[in-house]
Amino acid sequence: MPSYHFRLESLLNIKKQLEKAIKIELGVAIQELELQKKILKGIQSEINAQENQYRAESSVKASLAKLKQRMVYISALYDRDASQKMKVNEEEDNVDKIRERLIEIMKEKKVLEKLKEKELDAFRKEQEKAGQLLVDELVSFRESINPVDDKGYIAGENHGTKK
Repeated sequence: MPSYHFRLESLLNIKKQLEKAIKIELGVAIQELELQKKILKGIQSEINAQENQYRAESSVKASLAKLKQRMVYISALYDRDASQKMKVNEEEDNVDKIRERLIEIMKEKKVLEKLKEKELDAFRKEQEKAGQLLVDELVSFRESINPVDDKGYIAGENHGTKK
């Protein structure tokens, strides 16, 4: 019996490998996004701490130079915060693009798998028909060697054997 071979098997294997690679890439991108979010959270907590410190120092009449210096630092932190937010947005966009590529590859792989399944079903049906045809030929060959008379007995034998 001949074995089944999907003609697009190599393409399906490539899609599977691409899917694995993109999943790994997505995992790395998500880790980078989480790292950037963690950095952003750290900057924001530093801003809150510095603002609280500024309020505390302004209520105890700290020197004007010290308050000004703290305000400059807080302003720099806000700049870092804005820059970090842009990095987080870039990483989110990157994750979204990779996720879209993964979805597209998964769709293509699914189409190939469905095609493979349909072709395999057609192959099985064809093999079943070929097997049935062989059985029918064997039965008709056997009947042509041992003809049966109109009463259902095999010709040439004592009428005690019925087919």
